[in-house]
Amino acid sequence: MFSKKEKPLIAFTIEKCPSCKKETKRKFREGDCLFAPAPECTSCKIPTSISKIFGQSIE
Repeated sequence: MFSKKEKPLIAFTIEKCPSCKKETKRKFREGDCLFAPAPECTSCKIPTSISKIFGQSIE
């Protein structure tokens, strides 16, 4: 009956360090997939991995 207007989403990726547990949020890039290797942690220099991919609505 009534259509609900959906808000546009922006995709983000969370990279997590297995050692210090630091999480870094960045915009999603094509090719990102869960548990894939990511750049080194800026704190402890250990390789991180992608732990979460999600979308946030634009207000």
